[in-house]
Amino acid sequence: MHEIEIKSLCKSFVDKDTKVDALRDINLTVDKGDIFGIIGMSGAGKSTLIRCLNYLEKPTSGQVIVEGKELGQLNEKELREKRQDIAMIFQHFNLLQQKNVIDNIIFPLSLQGVKKKEARAKAFELLSKVGLEDKANSYPSQLSGGQQQRVAIARALAADPKILLCDEATSALDPQTTASILSLLKEINQEYGITIVLITHQMSVVKAICNKVAVLEEGQLVESGRLEEVNLPEDKFFWLNKENELKNKEFSKNNFGKEVRNYVG
Repeated sequence: MHEIEIKSLCKSFVDKDTKVDALRDINLTVDKGDIFGIIGMSGAGKSTLIRCLNYLEKPTSGQVIVEGKELGQLNEKELREKRQDIAMIFQHFNLLQQKNVIDNIIFPLSLQGVKKKEARAKAFELLSKVGLEDKANSYPSQLSGGQQQRVAIARALAADPKILLCDEATSALDPQTTASILSLLKEINQEYGITIVLITHQMSVVKAICNKVAVLEEGQLVESGRLEEVNLPEDKFFWLNKENELKNKEFSKNNFGKEVRNYVG
């Protein structure tokens, strides 16, 4: 059984008489222990797709099946419970600015009712795992981007998830910091057996850690498979030209169309 199955998934955004198809007939499978990369340009539908995997975004049609359970068939309570198995990290970290580092990591544990002493011990263990033991009492504003992403990763691991979704987790970081975060993600995958699904527009990210990849273009799945089997364009100008082509199309849309294309990522 696949850990994640996506079947005939479609997502449309509608506003009055305007309809934008962000995703069209997506079919993918992700196996346990995969580091699965989803690559595409801005507006390809990457962010919409990854948000469908935990039902932060509900598909217009199709199925998302996680460990044999179709998310669309779960009630709200069951969905909340299932989401505990699916952690997520974001491009801009999403840390609580009013809490220090250790309390950011403790926060999801407190929501689960974990005792304070136990939660604190686990938070320090995770902080050590991401190499930030000396930053426990620092606040997010006092950290670099790479350090904030490490805290976000520690917080995501606090609930012992089986799946980690990464929404452009390195795109706001410099190349050296990106390499260190990717190395950490690979280590987490190997040590904890956590399945990782990441979206990116950077081929270097996919080639650095992914064993499987899917290519999205304008809401459609162009190609998918093992990394060595998928034909990824080597020429950086291919992606640059594609970006410009998409932007030119956006200029011809109305305001609603622009907003959706910027959002669907």
